Amino acid sequence: MELGLSQAALADLLGVSPRTVQSWEQGWRRPSDALEKSLLLLVMAWRQGDKLVSQVCWEVLACSDDERERCLAYRSRQGHLCWFLTGNICRGRHLRRWRDKKSLCAECAFFRTLFQGDVPL
Repeated sequence: MELGLSQAALADLLGVSPRTVQSWEQGWRRPSDALEKSLLLLVMAWRQGDKLVSQVCWEVLACSDDERERCLAYRSRQGHLCWFLTGNICRGRHLRRWRDKKSLCAECAFFRTLFQGDVPL
């Protein structure tokens, strides 16, 4: 695994059983939306380190003042977590659920730069 963790260590971090992690890796089951987002965050943090938190989506995407004021990521100053925050507005669209956001995020240039490589979506 890229993170250098055993199945047991990853399971411990995420609060699931090692058998659950094994079932994801074997393709028998998929992680829940919440766990999938946690896994993505772990990969981003592993690849980016400390510089992850210095990146802000609203600057890279040149969001308008109106878009910024309506966006949870901007208002909470968590531009590196725009994809993680449910209920935020991105590119003028109000995205309430992870499933709705996932396809938009997968095509987003900012989101892809956070991974510095393949996006495991």
